[in-house]
Amino acid sequence: MNLIDIIVETTKAISENAKNVDAYKQRAIALIQMEQLDEALKDLDMLINRLKVQDAEVYQLRAGIRMQKADKNGALADLQVAMKLNPQLLEMLNGRFQSAEGKSCHED
Repeated sequence: MNLIDIIVETTKAISENAKNVDAYKQRAIALIQMEQLDEALKDLDMLINRLKVQDAEVYQLRAGIRMQKADKNGALADLQVAMKLNPQLLEMLNGRFQSAEGKSCHED
């Protein structure tokens, strides 16, 4: 299924059930891939603020958008929540910040 099809299907699912968490999340991911960040942010805000979803991935996705929009404080706040919801996320992020020599960013 291509991104347009995903957006069409998830929009239909949301119109049938305004509390369809999976549909909002999948549509946000598709919108991010299409670089429609403002629209994706609306879906992620809906999940977090209105539907009260406690999903680390949702917070991580919103943090990524906020970083791209230069909202560093908002991104940091979202990453902190994501790490509380999924402590293993910190280990995954730490692994991404290692150099080719295997040194982490905080080692000399």
